[in-house]
Formats: sequence, C-alpha cells, structure tokens
Amino acid sequence: MTSLKPAILRSQVNVSDPFAPVRLAPVSVNGSAVPQVGVEILNDNGTWECINIHSQGYQLISNSLAQQTAREITSLSKWRWVEEKTIWTGRFLSTLYRSDRIVEVPEVGDAVSLGLRLENSYDGSAKFRLVLMAFVLSCTNGLMSPRYFSTYALKHTASQGFDLKEAVSVIQGGVSILEEIAPRIATLSKTRLNLKTLAAVAKNVSLPNRDWGPIVQNLGNAHSLWDLMQEMTHRLTYNGRGRALITTSEQVGDYFLGNLVDKLAA
Repeated sequence: MTSLKPAILRSQVNVSDPFAPVRLAPVSVNGSAVPQVGVEILNDNGTWECINIHSQGYQLISNSLAQQTAREITSLSKWRWVEEKTIWTGRFLSTLYRSDRIVEVPEVGDAVSLGLRLENSYDGSAKFRLVLMAFVLSCTNGLMSPRYFSTYALKHTASQGFDLKEAVSVIQGGVSILEEIAPRIATLSKTRLNLKTLAAVAKNVSLPNRDWGPIVQNLGNAHSLWDLMQEMTHRLTYNGRGRALITTSEQVGDYFLGNLVDKLAA
C-alpha cells in the first residue's frame, strides 16, 4: 500500500529502465485507506517506488504494453520502421520511429520521411499517444508540429482497448501530411534569413538560452529560414533534454511551418 507523501511524489524517480515492472497499489493517508490508486514502479534499488496518485478508474498502460502496441501498429502499416530515439524521464516515455516512406523536396535538395512518436506516462502528464512527425532524410533532424501532424490517443481513464484499425488509418494518412508541408518547406528555403526574422523567432520560440549560443555559432552558412529551422531542430534532436525536447520541437515546427509561412503568404 502507498502512503500519500506529496514531497516524495515530486522527487526524481530513480529508474533507469523505462520498461521496469509497474503496478497499481491502494493508497492510504495517515493509515486510513482512500479511494485513489497509486502507480508504483520497481526502481534501480529493487524497491517499489510511488510515481503518482490517480483517481479511481485510472487505467494503467505499462511502457512495455505501449511499446508492444506501437510495434504491432507499425507492422500493420505499408512501410518499414526503425527506432530512432527513446526519451525516458522516470515518469514519461517517448520513442521516435522513422519509416522508409519519403517525400522529395527538390527545392532544398532533400526529402522528408514519415515518422511516428510514441508517448506514455505514469504521472498523468500524457495520454498514450501515437503522434505523426517527420525526419529530414539527410540529417535525421526531427520535425514535429501539432498543427499539421495527426494523433491517435487513448486516455488512461478509458475502459476501451486499443483500436488498431484507427491507429493504422492515422499512420497511413501521414503521407498526405508530408505532401502538405513540402511546399511550406520550399517557401522557407526561398526566404532570406535576416536579423529581424531571427529576433522574431527568438521571441516566439521558448528555446533555452543554453541552446541559442551553439545555434547562432552555426549560422555562418545559413541563408534561409529553412537553414535556421534546420539548425534549431538539429540542436533539439541531438541535444534536447527530456520532455522539453518534444515541447520545444513542437513550438519550432508550428512557428516555422505555420506562422512564418502564413505570414509570408499574406
């Protein structure tokens, strides 16, 4: 049984394996049972550690089941997939997959491949989600944008199981999304980068200060907005930390592919 101690729940979880055993446990406050349930994970010390407290009706989806489901769904699609990256915070898991389905973007002499991001959490911060994304073929920089890429989700309070047919349908629709963003990438590649635009990007994208220095240092050969976006996504893809990698990448994708291109077209 988990004893409710908020200070402990906010502490860092000492679990290096995202697929460590996890379970639901009854909760007590001052020795008295309460109707909530706790999520406990077997930590690196071999003891059960409480990650969070949830209301009754919470449906535990283990990371192992989430990964198994993602692999099953991708196997039912038309393309081959490889795992590119795994993010694990002790409470939140995300695995990035890249497919062999590509769309050419001749204006930048490159192509984008369809990608998929698995998300799952034990602390209630995220649903089980499969989120479409893209990878730039030449450098495997990740492109994320909630505005354009579709999502299949299942709440942890939902009683129904996974709808594999619906999930596969979402993935199959990803090609049309790549075809939609390709002209937007072309527009960015044709737009010169200047200090005014750089300042606007810095104002509208919440990028940590530690990342701006390396990005600016690498802008010597950057001539277009696409070059700037590439530098930013490269920094986030290979140096981003935890869940901030995802949230900031989504900001970058929405701002460049959406706001900036829309403004240029106005």
